[in-house]
Amino acid sequence: MSENNSEFVFENIQFDVRKTVIKEYVFITHYSENNISALRTSDKKIRFYLSLELYTLIQKLIRFGFIDKLQSQPKIIPAQYPQRIAGVEITAFKNDDSLYGSLAFLINSSSKSIFYCHSFTNNGAHGKRLKKWKKVIRQNQPSSFYLDAKMYTNNSQPIISETGIQKQFGKFISHVSADTPTKVLFSPLNPERLAKYNETAREHDRIILWQKEYAEFLNFFFPDDEFLTSFSKDEQNLAVIQQVDTKLEIIDAENNYTDPMLQPVTAANYPTKITPLITPIDDNSLLQLKQDLKIEQIIFW
Repeated sequence: MSENNSEFVFENIQFDVRKTVIKEYVFITHYSENNISALRTSDKKIRFYLSLELYTLIQKLIRFGFIDKLQSQPKIIPAQYPQRIAGVEITAFKNDDSLYGSLAFLINSSSKSIFYCHSFTNNGAHGKRLKKWKKVIRQNQPSSFYLDAKMYTNNSQPIISETGIQKQFGKFISHVSADTPTKVLFSPLNPERLAKYNETAREHDRIILWQKEYAEFLNFFFPDDEFLTSFSKDEQNLAVIQQVDTKLEIIDAENNYTDPMLQPVTAANYPTKITPLITPIDDNSLLQLKQDLKIEQIIFW
């Protein structure tokens, strides 16, 4: 199978933007550079739809200076409530692709029914979301299940889980001396993971000193948690992990930690250029997925 760069369209609706907007109705299923670029530059006549969570994330990324303002005003599509748009019935379901606010869709017209999920991870923090939409596929039996071509692989390799990421970070902390200057490089695109990093550091008697924009960003999502930007008297006896100012520097690997989504890091000022930790599908797992979903046709687009 080879990657298909054409846009994924069902009747008058486009799902995600790989290169260009070609329909009036566009459903954004996940955060990507191409999707954000389309939201930023497309004609205001284009009607974009996305999840409440992704809309909120984008607004806060703009507010705290991570990305530029958008040209369009996207609409929010609620999860699990069928909507009739452009003559097609569309039902959104929350998804887990290691990013924040992603969706999958059941799409019905008078002549056809399909299911579209750009990508997913089996090792994320929200496995129940996958169980939900997989159950929907079994119950509704759409003619085809569409996934992005990047989900397919000839050689499947294990992908680290969200739990594994925190264990990895904990081991990193444990192997670095408390008096050794330590830095971390993170992305804002998964605020839940960032909050877990903060917890993991505390569990190992360390504190992360966050960049101001990250601390304010995280305080919006987790108002009851504390994200420090400087020392307090109570924290003076704890070892410090310094978050890198991505506008100024790139960190090397020794005694420093980089979020797996950001590897390899090629530019310091691109914390939103990431590689999601999706679960690749080889021929064996494809057969298992078909059996699990009781569906004959899975298409990588």
